[in-house]
Amino acid sequence: MSDHNDEFDFAKVIEEMVSRRPLVYHMTNMVAIGEQANLALAIGASPVMSLYPGEAVELVIAADSLVINIGTPSKEGIEAMFAAAREARELGKPALLDPVGYGATKMRMGLVERLLDTKAFSVVKGNGAEISLLGGEEAQVRGVDSVGSPRAALATKFTARKHDCIAVATGPTDYVSDGKAVYSLKSGHEWLSLVSGSGCYVGTMIAACMTVAEPLIASMTALALMGAAAERAVRESEGPGTFRPHLFDALYAYTRNPRSFKISQWEKIDF
Repeated sequence: MSDHNDEFDFAKVIEEMVSRRPLVYHMTNMVAIGEQANLALAIGASPVMSLYPGEAVELVIAADSLVINIGTPSKEGIEAMFAAAREARELGKPALLDPVGYGATKMRMGLVERLLDTKAFSVVKGNGAEISLLGGEEAQVRGVDSVGSPRAALATKFTARKHDCIAVATGPTDYVSDGKAVYSLKSGHEWLSLVSGSGCYVGTMIAACMTVAEPLIASMTALALMGAAAERAVRESEGPGTFRPHLFDALYAYTRNPRSFKISQWEKIDF
């Protein structure tokens, strides 16, 4: 493995994102929607949230990037997602797909595969089990949580190749791949897994960073920022309940002064 922090200026990405204050269009789940809106504001972005088909195309045109998160699917929401994905592809807008619960039901698997067929997505981000399944590895998904993610690093590479995108697998160790190289980052804290929607937060952060950086760098920046913020937040928290607001505070502080903190080291994995 080799260290790859020095060749990427993550602080510059954050500075440019905050300066731009990008409008991020969220088509997301009912569990995390409010949290993602507040998270976007905390990091310096502007959120818009809608699952109404009648305005999906207009909102894609207005927005700087798009997040599609299938966590709580509905007939109307799915219609809107396809309209938005097609428009994002036509306009070349950066878009992220979060295949929440992929593998939990046949319906979710079919929905994700049809969305991927639109070729709209610059980044596909999931937990280790979801990305392992997308990459063809065996894994278990219980509800929408990861139960097992064997060989997640290799599966991330396979997913990126298969779907011509940047693939991101989150977990105790995060993996990012462009289909050629795979990068790993071990940071954050176990309490992230006890905050519902914390994975969805990362989708918002990547989508915001994609407005000023290539998808690979945007993904690595967002994950590094989340890890560092979690490590700061846990020092001020008594448990998961107080951890969440401290996480938002840490993200706010770091995005306003991104050169004030040290992030964990990304490493390139050699297979």
